[in-house]
Amino acid sequence: MSEPSPSLLEVFDNPFPERPYVIDTVCPEFTSMCPKTGQPDFGTVTITYIPDKLCFELKSLKMYLQQFRNHGAFYE
Repeated sequence: MSEPSPSLLEVFDNPFPERPYVIDTVCPEFTSMCPKTGQPDFGTVTITYIPDKLCFELKSLKMYLQQFRNHGAFYE
């Protein structure tokens, strides 16, 4: 099982760094491999943050999360 690499994650400058606001990102198609059975596990990842200087670029976040498809992880 492969190890996910955060090098795929990209960021961009926060266009409103002087304003506190919340970014909610819901990824309903998260999958990984159960390390015990080797069967796929399905879940939803929700990321909520208040950006400071940088924000996550969503396509790169999706590509990063897709790396977990072949990664063994428990998340019960």
